[in-house]
Amino acid sequence: MIKGADLPDILKEIESADIDIRVNYADTRRTTYCENSHRLTDEKYILSVSGKRIDVECSGAKSAFYALCDIWKRLKENKLCDGEYICAPSFAVRGYIEGFYGTPWSHASRKSVMALMAKNRMNTVYYAPKDDRYHRELWRELYPDVELLQLKELVDTAAEYYMSFYWCVAPGLTMKYSDEAEFDALIRKTKQLYSIGIRRFGLLLDDIDEELTFPEDKALYGQAVNAHIELIEKYHCALLEIDSSIRLTVCPTLYYGKGNEYYITKLGQNISPLVSLFWTGRDICSREITVFEALKFIENTRHKPLYWDNYPVNDCSMYNEMHISPIIGRDADLYKYSEGIISNCMEYAECSKIPLITIADYLWDSVNYDSQRSWENAVKQVVGVENAENFIVFADHIYTSCLKDVNSRRMYKAFDEIEEAFKSGDTQKAFALAQSYITKMNACREFLQRDLPICKELSKWAEKFCVACDITEKIFEFLQSRDESSVADILALVDKYNAMPARLSNDINIKAELRSELGIKI
Repeated sequence: MIKGADLPDILKEIESADIDIRVNYADTRRTTYCENSHRLTDEKYILSVSGKRIDVECSGAKSAFYALCDIWKRLKENKLCDGEYICAPSFAVRGYIEGFYGTPWSHASRKSVMALMAKNRMNTVYYAPKDDRYHRELWRELYPDVELLQLKELVDTAAEYYMSFYWCVAPGLTMKYSDEAEFDALIRKTKQLYSIGIRRFGLLLDDIDEELTFPEDKALYGQAVNAHIELIEKYHCALLEIDSSIRLTVCPTLYYGKGNEYYITKLGQNISPLVSLFWTGRDICSREITVFEALKFIENTRHKPLYWDNYPVNDCSMYNEMHISPIIGRDADLYKYSEGIISNCMEYAECSKIPLITIADYLWDSVNYDSQRSWENAVKQVVGVENAENFIVFADHIYTSCLKDVNSRRMYKAFDEIEEAFKSGDTQKAFALAQSYITKMNACREFLQRDLPICKELSKWAEKFCVACDITEKIFEFLQSRDESSVADILALVDKYNAMPARLSNDINIKAELRSELGIKI
């Protein structure tokens, strides 16, 4: 039986399109073997589309669920054409992690993100919010009943969506590795989580001091890497004694670099090959993740990297940026040399959905991934087709991230066309183009003021965008009237804009612009 809490809604949408679906199960090479990655999978399916009829070949309920989600998605994107579609994932592990610093997501947000990512064929979720006290600060203490019940609901929801749910613990800030009571507390906590159905665990040793804190630990281990190797091996063995099916992922203290550093090399070569190792790439927030870097990591650690991709996260020094653009800069054949990619999210759950959908698209079919097309479809999924264009006008201004530096491409293109019209002497066309863009900005501003979760999350950036709208409008009013008394108002708005912390377009040096372009004195 195919599961999925949202499956009835998916089927309803498919049925409303008058689509006749026939699902055929078969355990064959055609339905279970990924030819590109050379591995067996329970996620492959084949769609044979002929008019309003779709025949689905797959090996079981999970691949059938993905097939239905794919049909749903193709209908939304108007890409359901006659033909045969052989569909198998590029990456084996495709997921996200709630691993940011900041306000943890609400329970409802966690379920909402999980549902949407499952429908976009992600298969893994890691629970590791830095500011969940029982994950990090109070790692020794058992979860109270209310919090434990909510975690169980998340575990059950993940199972409904065929997603592997990892619960992570981060004891490194205060753990005394030489104290057996500390390890006993870790196992006691682990068994509590096992009791609610968790079979996947993460041990996070990131963002802690690289030197051992306690004299007893220094005397016994000498170096942190030796303490970490013993803890990982001991914990992994204890997990397998509880249940031989349990999987463990570790985030090392050194989690980025060339992959040939002393700590990560020694750690990787001295822990079980069954333990997955998180790695963020060359940098903490990597602009690119390449096959060459993955091969270097494998050579030195004897592990394929499981990438903890720090995008779209925007915590710490990035808190004034809103990372909503599509994933780029990851090699198309990276899936051959890594376990997979787990993307770290923002504390803004609704906003995270947009880049996460593009990440899901890349992870499923990295060779044919089209970042812009994926992003536009992601926007439509999250804000609705009817709101997409208005949202894109705004989103054009918040592209800055570790992946790229260019913002406001659409705006600058529009302004270039206006400038060309002015230079050619066609002022009527120039003002018409200006009014067209201002109309789009105002429609976008109206959308951003709606009482929607994503608009609430974007309020800091939306407020600055509204000031940009006012500046643009007043500049073109000035160009038409040449009333220099309005310049002071423009400059006051510019000062207001530049003082606002949210990262939007670059700060506006309007004085220089007015001097050089308009020939007025300021």
